[in-house]
Amino acid sequence: MSHTLKPAPKVVFYDHAYETFAIQFLTATLEKRGYNVSVYFDCSMDKDYLDQDFFLTEAFSLSPDMVAKKILRMSPDLVGFSLITVFYPKIRPIMESIKRMNPRVTIIAGGPHCILAPKNVLDNPCIDFLFMGDAEVSLPAFLEKFREMPVEEIKKSSTDALPGIWNNLGGRTIERGFGPIIDNLDEVPFPHKDAYYSKNPSLKKIYTATCSRGCIFNCTYCNSPTVRKLYKECGQTYFRVASVKRVIAELEFAKRKYNPRYIMFIDNLFAPNVGWLREFAKEYNEKIGLPFFCETNPNVHTKETIDLLAYAGCKIIQFGFQSANEDVRRKVLNRHETNEKIAELVLYAKEKGIFVCVDHIANLPYEEKSHLDEAVAFYRRIRPNWINLGYLQYYPGADILSLAIASNSIKKEDVEGIYKGEVQHSFRLLKDSKLGRFYRTLPIRLFCAFKLPKEAGDYLIKLADNKFFEGL
Repeated sequence: MSHTLKPAPKVVFYDHAYETFAIQFLTATLEKRGYNVSVYFDCSMDKDYLDQDFFLTEAFSLSPDMVAKKILRMSPDLVGFSLITVFYPKIRPIMESIKRMNPRVTIIAGGPHCILAPKNVLDNPCIDFLFMGDAEVSLPAFLEKFREMPVEEIKKSSTDALPGIWNNLGGRTIERGFGPIIDNLDEVPFPHKDAYYSKNPSLKKIYTATCSRGCIFNCTYCNSPTVRKLYKECGQTYFRVASVKRVIAELEFAKRKYNPRYIMFIDNLFAPNVGWLREFAKEYNEKIGLPFFCETNPNVHTKETIDLLAYAGCKIIQFGFQSANEDVRRKVLNRHETNEKIAELVLYAKEKGIFVCVDHIANLPYEEKSHLDEAVAFYRRIRPNWINLGYLQYYPGADILSLAIASNSIKKEDVEGIYKGEVQHSFRLLKDSKLGRFYRTLPIRLFCAFKLPKEAGDYLIKLADNKFFEGL
């Protein structure tokens, strides 16, 4: 059956709290191809995980209906969402509001949660189509189909007609595998930033960039190992790195257009290859010259790479560490760095004038108070400049789920809710745990350990043991 070709559809992407690279790259890709595409950037406080427990959060947040009305005023044919497990509970009501107000709008979704739990995501009747893997190729192909035929006919397409695009039809899921993967990140357009900077001009001060996609490590708490397995099953490479030339070209463009004061590299694993880092350090120092932030894994760094980062202009480095107990790191988290390796890198980076942040996760399976006491003692010794304390979040398919069940940290019936994106709690304030009362004062203990002089820190830590403070 032939159809009259419709005008190119209007696409509106929803984004929130922080800049999402997936949205920025897809927006740039569609703009380059001449599509009518916009971004609605939601700055509501309740979409920022660091503000979830602030008592005035709701007062500084837009309701789902308010967001939906603003999006619909942009006259979209399609609205796209990038779904992350921890934010999905906040995003789902917005989808429901859009569909209630205008059922004709097509909702598409991609992102990590879609890849990890596609069938669960498609159980949401608001979502018409789901994208598996990179969408720089599959989304433009879908939009051409959207011009050619009605949505209900697209849903009937054969499994090989639209690679990577899934939908429900007649009570069953039409699976179409993974979409084409971008092997060469140099081919991807520079990310779209204008919609974000027009909504919040202060963002221009710090230009966020990424040099890679994916990760090479198998940390049990992370979603990357699960996604990498899925990519491997499809014969695709998960961890990819852009060339130094591509990275520098983007930053030169950003300097000319936005004049940032600072660069923030948001990669799961920054510069794991020392050859790449040597080239980067030289080019960045000569052509960019702005202070920058990066986050990485201590297992891929040495004093030589710290020297290279310092020479390039790194002023803040964030190391994933997660626990000060080596047995916990090895057996629970599948991380194999030693405390001495961490200590060496932290102390050397500080000596080189780099501000060092360390990530620490609390509420791990089998965690005991003694493990946290070890952390306080270790951080007092190495004294990083900052500790990013978070509480464990669970992702579909993560290896740590089985350990959490075995240790009674979660129940078997919770797993279904995790896949649905329902069982989540705040990163900041743990409400239910066997060590819940102790966790409430853990931020104070850690702050005292790395920030205060030893005598003052020890006094306040001892004060935190008072039941009055644990009960706050």
